[in-house]
Amino acid sequence: MLIDWSRIESLVDTNDPDDLNWLKEMIASLLENMAVRIQNLGQFMEARSAKDLQSELHQIKGVAANFGLSALSALVIEAESKAKTGDIDTCISIATKIAPIWEETKLELQKRF
Repeated sequence: MLIDWSRIESLVDTNDPDDLNWLKEMIASLLENMAVRIQNLGQFMEARSAKDLQSELHQIKGVAANFGLSALSALVIEAESKAKTGDIDTCISIATKIAPIWEETKLELQKRF
């Protein structure tokens, strides 16, 4: 499952148009934020910067958890744990899967919002 829709729906009253508009704005902000984060992640992987990778992965983990982005969250947690232990090769191997999962997730979000 890419997205835990119940998590997103828990953020608003789905019968309130104002809440739904707010949620649409939040999703738009999420899309912009993640575009930057994915770009940063690519740069940090290329530079093999464990500290920067760990920091960026941590930020993505928070975003993924807040919005119920289940598949993305699972990958990021795994990659971040490898970065924390200094296993940069495995971290990068896992992190290379994040952008494609994000693209799939983004498409699902855009279908709904």
